[in-house]
Amino acid sequence: MQNPIPADALQPEGYVVEVGGQFNSEYGSLTAALRAGMELKNKDSHIQVKVHDAKERA
Repeated sequence: MQNPIPADALQPEGYVVEVGGQFNSEYGSLTAALRAGMELKNKDSHIQVKVHDAKERA
């Protein structure tokens, strides 16, 4: 798993995967972000995973 990304370091492009309320990683496409989120969810079904458009979170 990658190190969490500080919220103020996010670029307003791409998609962000949030795990347990903290930004986890950033991806250039929605497909890649969803795939990463599903992989995390498959490893631990109890964690909360969200995918956000970085433009909406900026």
